[in-house]
Amino acid sequence: MDHLTVIFVLCLCLVPVYGRHLQFQLSGFECFYEDLVENTECSLEYAPITGVDPRIDAYIQDPEGSFVYKEEKKDYDLHKFTTAKNGTYTICFSNVFEFSIGENLVYFDLIKGDEDYMGYEGVDGTQTALTYFEKSFLNIHENFNLIEKYQNYYRLREANGRLAAEYLKQRVQWWSIGQSCIIISVGVIQVFLLRRFFTVSKEDL
Repeated sequence: MDHLTVIFVLCLCLVPVYGRHLQFQLSGFECFYEDLVENTECSLEYAPITGVDPRIDAYIQDPEGSFVYKEEKKDYDLHKFTTAKNGTYTICFSNVFEFSIGENLVYFDLIKGDEDYMGYEGVDGTQTALTYFEKSFLNIHENFNLIEKYQNYYRLREANGRLAAEYLKQRVQWWSIGQSCIIISVGVIQVFLLRRFFTVSKEDL
């Protein structure tokens, strides 16, 4: 049992790691380019994290300029697609609405079909039946991918909620300061007026 545990840990250490996640500051229009081969299963996940208007436009174009995906004013989306042609695909984001340009910190993650491959030839590299260990290894890998997707989603939701709460707190704080100043000013004015009403001048005496 101990030997299987050691082998399992070593296999996990040999799994290649890919830096797919990207955050960038969007101010107007931004495009990214990715070379893909035909019949590659891909998924694009994106969400604006910060910004007064947490919505952006996004689209994907194939090498011939046809739209594979196009959405407007989305605060989150996960789109899966299969490439139909070889070549460079264009992924663009925009926060230009009605001649106004916003400022957003945007997160996006492009997953290509081969990036979910574990690098373990015994699972995907052979046509033989899977052993019990290989099936367990494959199930754990798939569960890890699912957990990663859920973590990314809830991390984005938490970031949006935290930033909205901080923005609301700041607005409430300044509103409270303004209200306090108004109350103090009204109190001072009332005291001044009341003193004038009950003050008798020397001429009246």
